[in-house]
Amino acid sequence: MKTRNHILPRLIGVLLFTLAALISVPAAFAQTDTAETDVVVVSPLSLVPVDDLNFGNLIPGLSGGTAVVSPSGVRTVTGSVVAAGGTISNAEFQGYGSRNRFVYITSSSGTYILNRVGGGANMTMRSLTLQADNLTPTFLPGLFRIASTDVITLRIGATLDVGPSQQSGVYEATFPITMNYY
Repeated sequence: MKTRNHILPRLIGVLLFTLAALISVPAAFAQTDTAETDVVVVSPLSLVPVDDLNFGNLIPGLSGGTAVVSPSGVRTVTGSVVAAGGTISNAEFQGYGSRNRFVYITSSSGTYILNRVGGGANMTMRSLTLQADNLTPTFLPGLFRIASTDVITLRIGATLDVGPSQQSGVYEATFPITMNYY
């Protein structure tokens, strides 16, 4: 009995201590949130935009010049134009076609006008240049054969003419790329 008399008070003491510890612990905080998701399923014989052509931030200078973004996404400037950071990217499109089919890639114009948001000024974009993955050039300009896989990647660069003391602001334009499958 002597052992039982010693164990019971200790057991009650341990239980009271544990209960006090559990009561004094703050409750855990749980939070639920949501995320968005989307997907584009590309159908055969199609072309979808992946990235926009961005020249980044430019300082025009007194004599103006050009900004060139290559199909690989590298920007260079000429004249008094100064590169001033910002987002620089080549345009990128992806298409889906069958191996060994032919595609003819065109753009409707040689020059495109970028208009200043809010009006008052514009700039000219010209000399679109194309780099293509998984396309083999043929004897005709713009005609390619789809090589090893069905996925086609087009990267496009261009030259932007920046005027002397070009008005500051954001300039925008669109340009079409047409891919005809044969």
